[in-house]
Parts: sequence; C-alpha cells; structure tokens
Amino acid sequence: MSTLRQKLLILGIILTLSVVSLGAYVRLSDAGLGCPDWPGCYGKLLGVPDNHAEISHAESVFPNAPVEIDKAWKEMIHRYLASGLGFLILVLAATAIWPRKTSTNVAPYVFLVALVGVQGALGMLTVTWLLKPVIVTLHLLGGMLILATLVSMHTKETQNPSKTSLFSTQSASWLVTAIIMLQIALGGWTSTNYAAMACTDYPLCQGQWIPADLDWSHAFVFNRELGQTSDGQMLSLQTLTAIHWTHRTFALVVLAACVAMALHLRKKAGTATMGNWLLAAILFQVVVGISNVWLQWPLGLAVLHNTGAAVLLAISVFISVRLGRSRTAEYA
Repeated sequence: MSTLRQKLLILGIILTLSVVSLGAYVRLSDAGLGCPDWPGCYGKLLGVPDNHAEISHAESVFPNAPVEIDKAWKEMIHRYLASGLGFLILVLAATAIWPRKTSTNVAPYVFLVALVGVQGALGMLTVTWLLKPVIVTLHLLGGMLILATLVSMHTKETQNPSKTSLFSTQSASWLVTAIIMLQIALGGWTSTNYAAMACTDYPLCQGQWIPADLDWSHAFVFNRELGQTSDGQMLSLQTLTAIHWTHRTFALVVLAACVAMALHLRKKAGTATMGNWLLAAILFQVVVGISNVWLQWPLGLAVLHNTGAAVLLAISVFISVRLGRSRTAEYA
C-alpha cells in the first residue's frame, strides 16, 4: 500500500470522526433545519444570509423558515466538512484505481464512493423531509459505516500479520461489533425522536426499573414524521419512554459483550493491548452516558457520547480485522 494512501486513510478516519461529531452537535443544538434547502442555504452555496437585504430576500423565498444565522452556519459548516470528506474518498478511490501498478483490491474504494453518494442523498432528505427520524438515523448509521470501512481498510492494509488469535475469537469480535452498531442505531433513534429526556433518573427510569405503561405500538414505527405517530397524532411520553428505555437496557448487553471480549483478549500478550483499548472505550462510554442523564444532557457531554460511540465502533472494527489477519497467519 502506498504511503500516500496510508496518510489519506488516516486523514479520512479523522475527518469522518469530525463529521460524525459535528453532525451530532448540529442535531443536538436544534440546527438540523438551520438551512431549509439543500445543498445551499437559502439559495446560497457559499455562506449564509447575513445582511439585511439577504435575510429579507431569504425570508421572502422561505416564509416558513426565519433566518437564524448561528444555526445556518452550524449546518453549512457540517455540509462543507462532509463535502471535504466526500472529495477525499474520491481521491482515495482514484489512487487505488489509477494507475494500476499493484494488485490493490479496489472493491472497498468503490463501496466507499457509493456509500458517500447514499450519504449525500440521505443528507438532502434529512432537510427536505423535515428531520424524519428514520432518515436522520440512517444518515447517522451511514457516517458510522464510512468510519468502520475506513478503519477496516487501513488496518487490513497496514498491519503486519501475527500469530495471536483463532477464528472463533474473530467471529466473536465481529459479533461484538454488530452489537455496538445496533446500539448506535438505538441511540440514534432515541436522539432523533428527542427521547433522551424521557428518563431523567438513573439507574431507575421515572422511579421504576421498568416504567409502567410503556407504549411499544408506536415506539419503533419508522414510516412517520418527527414527533408524530403514523396516523398524525403526537407521540406520547409513554412512547418516548419506551424508546429511551430500550436504548438504556440494550446498553447492558453492549457492556457485557465488550467487557467479556476485552477480558478474553487481555489473557494473551499479543492481544492484551487491544483488550485494554476496548475496555477503556466501553467504560468511558458508560460513564459519559450515565453522566448525561444525571446532568440532564448538557450539549457538550451529549456530543461526547456520540463521539464515544464512534470511537468504540472504530476500536471494535480494528480488533476484528486485526484478529482476521492473525488467523490468516496462523493457518498459512
């Protein structure tokens, strides 16, 4: 693998983490509709309306979307950063496809380009469909999948194989990764439905281990608008509580899976460091999650919880791919 591509992959990982974190900040600061159109902002591709004439014109074109300059800038900076990531991925794909001096597997690069296209479409639908929860959640998962793919590619192409693990350990590690991804989806669903405040205490929820009257009939219906049931009624507190409680409860499954995997990895010298990373990441994420509830979800800590999930996923993917290379070496 060329040194250039190694550097580009590292830059892509850092940039993706930044885009995911900034996206969480935009969402959690209620700036997701800071620009009511896409890809520009009130018709402007560069900048946002920031003087009296521009604001007056923007509000005449979008009468139901008063200009809030701070929110508009948050949204546009996120779009610019995401566009930069998309361009970087195109450059990565170009370095893999041309010139073909080595036997580089181009499939992951083509997959990344396609994924960026899907992400762009989801970004557009996020705005034009007025923050529909299923679209916003899929947009979050798309960003996480881009991160996971970049980490996998970098690990696979830069790490030296070593005889440290068995196939069963790698399979278990990928299962842990899938569990983490499912929890991220549940967290995204909780956030995009603004259900984080449904339980304001911990470890209890509304003073109970299992809140009474949880409404499951509307909690995981995906074809509906923000804050509404599928038939247009307002979501009840019981529905929001069911969403929040599911995310919180499944976190125990994630904690158990990650700790078990980390302790298993720590038993061998060749994988002990990876086990330490995984253990540190999951414990950090749990502490941040609980602190968010106790402190009533301050913006910075809420964004950190989202970033922590991305880092946990990246570490789990790194471990899974690394173990796969170890297995290849062991059976060679």
